Amino acid sequence: MWIKIKDNGTGVSEEIISQIFYSSFTTKSVGKGTGLSISRQIMEETQGDSLTCSSVLGEKTGFTIALHLA
Repeated sequence: MWIKIKDNGTGVSEEIISQIFYSSFTTKSVGKGTGLSISRQIMEETQGDSLTCSSVLGEKTGFTIALHLA
């Protein structure tokens, strides 16, 4: 099963997309915003699922969650 979520914002740069799942990366102030790396780790390591992000600068950003159903 696939779940796709898209926003209606202005997208993010390729530089940010390439770092978005790193545990130390955030665009927020210090001590805020490390949830994406933790979310991806939980999904991939414990569930065998996946979480990906795609974006086009000037357009929307989207996340795709792929769930492996038994």
